[in-house]
Amino acid sequence: MVNIQNYLSIRLKQLLQMEGQDLFLKVGCIPRISVSGIVESLPFEPVRETDTAEIAKALLNPTQQALLEKNKSVDFAFSLPGTSQRFRGNVFKQQGMYSIVIRRLWQTIPSFEELHIPPILKKVALERSGIILVGGMVASGKTTTVHAMVNLMNHETKRHIITVEDPVEYLHEDKNCIINQREIGQDAEDFKSALKYVVRQSPHVVVIGEMRDVDSFNFALTASEVGRLVISSIHAKSVGQIFDRILGFFPSEKHGVILNHLSFHITCFVVQKLLVKKDGKTLVPAFEILLGDPMVRNLIAKNEFEKIPQAMRNANQQGMQTMDQALFALWKDGSISQEEALAVSEKPQDLEQNFKGISIDSQNARILGA
Repeated sequence: MVNIQNYLSIRLKQLLQMEGQDLFLKVGCIPRISVSGIVESLPFEPVRETDTAEIAKALLNPTQQALLEKNKSVDFAFSLPGTSQRFRGNVFKQQGMYSIVIRRLWQTIPSFEELHIPPILKKVALERSGIILVGGMVASGKTTTVHAMVNLMNHETKRHIITVEDPVEYLHEDKNCIINQREIGQDAEDFKSALKYVVRQSPHVVVIGEMRDVDSFNFALTASEVGRLVISSIHAKSVGQIFDRILGFFPSEKHGVILNHLSFHITCFVVQKLLVKKDGKTLVPAFEILLGDPMVRNLIAKNEFEKIPQAMRNANQQGMQTMDQALFALWKDGSISQEEALAVSEKPQDLEQNFKGISIDSQNARILGA
């Protein structure tokens, strides 16, 4: 019988050695990893059905095993034995057998500088109240950014921070802050029950693993109204889509009230995308940043979202930027190619004009630097 801990450790160490992001285990196929977005094969025998079944049994707690049986898929997180290296994973059924995807996390919680996070977000993370949402698609690094903010607070403030996550990915060691990390399934039945009494637990900051439904967003509004800072991730590819996701939680007749509340409590909405650098080996993030300044708050209250991109462009000196401004800056400093920037741009035609020295906005066109 295969020693499942040794079996998995060998493959995860290969992932680390090759600086890969994900390990893929599918029955009947050789293990593979993703490196800079490209899937590569590992020099091992094909995965057997008993391998993935035993890994799932070894890594999942009873609650997670019950969820897997019910939903045919479950998230989990774990540390490599004998190290501080953390991983996040998902086990799911396909063709009646278990497949597993395991993602490498940073061994230690990275700093803003290591993640290339714009300095303005340091100021944002140290705010005392409001709502901060970090958006992005799957595997864009939004969870890591959220925890970099928590890590910054842990070193530079004296607060009580409560996180509610599914699963807990990064483990924080108390520095200047007290940090309680609650995992769904282990420490709370679900997000709704975990958030119900969290304000009575006297936190200064509440971190919600993902803003996924009306309950979590209502909590964010309520907590910010009583002076708490709420930070969460949200699945969105642009700042505009964050607003769409929020409004999608509520019936249309409530949109006006929700936007009015949000206009008072928005601190920052940020969306990030990971891009392949020119070297073809490493990744660099691009950030779209919306700050809750008076103009932005007014536009939100009036439901004038179409004017927000121009407001972001105009407030670049204050730290706001559209995704295309971020992509242009990364191209200009030589980090990424034009092709990479255009591939992820929401408005590639406008960005291409920027590369040619023409700035396109809603009012007119002008030569950059003129």
